Amino acid sequence: MRTIILAAGRGSRLGPLTDQRPKSLVPLAGIPMLTRLLNALRTAGLSDITIVTGYQSDLINKAAPGCRTLHSPRWAHTNMAASLLVAADAGLLEDGAVISYSDIVVEPRVLTTLLSAPSAPLTLPVNTAWLEVWSERMADPLADAERLILDANGRLLDIGGAPRGLHEVHAQFMGLLRLDPDGARQLISFYRDALGAEPAAERWDTTTLLRAWLNAGGTAHTVPVHGGWLEVDTPEDKDRYEQLHRLGRLAAICALDTTEKDGDNR
Repeated sequence: MRTIILAAGRGSRLGPLTDQRPKSLVPLAGIPMLTRLLNALRTAGLSDITIVTGYQSDLINKAAPGCRTLHSPRWAHTNMAASLLVAADAGLLEDGAVISYSDIVVEPRVLTTLLSAPSAPLTLPVNTAWLEVWSERMADPLADAERLILDANGRLLDIGGAPRGLHEVHAQFMGLLRLDPDGARQLISFYRDALGAEPAAERWDTTTLLRAWLNAGGTAHTVPVHGGWLEVDTPEDKDRYEQLHRLGRLAAICALDTTEKDGDNR
């Protein structure tokens, strides 16, 4: 199955760490996040990889040999959903695809769980152990968590926005999405219509797109995953994860050693 990595943004919340490189190339414990992601993808059997680039695209081109790259010319004015459209315009979603953020660290087991989930138009893994991660990152986990509500069968009912309490956070989105051909066609058609009606939709991130899709009657299924994932949004996130890694405590949240070897031995 093809994988599309959305890597056009700068990652301004990381401050000076992205002055000279895109967020995906910021190292975590000595290895760029993008390298760790590529290793995990290939270990899970996902070797057909396209990266949508924008900021400092030449650096990503050099850092990702064996991957196709597509440049998003309006990256500075758009967001994740528009990057997904770049891939769609290139015909890369017609057979379905796994969509991934570029600033996540994920164990291969998360990807294999997603790939083995029952067939559905839209499927996303959700981290049921999110509170462990957020509690390490900040004093108030709800200050940065997003609402994510599921029904009893794991169907996504709502996503995005600030939760009013833990009861509105059943899990957290992991920056990963699997689309089958019908799901890709439907979601991209919906987004094109949204852009026509609301030009500001070019600034939608993925959760905003998914929320709008749900509100319009679309459906999305989830697969629960316990841990095996990190996101690095701020310098404090990076420092805390590296501190936990040195103390030997990070593996309980996400085992970095599973992302240090290329599954294709490239």
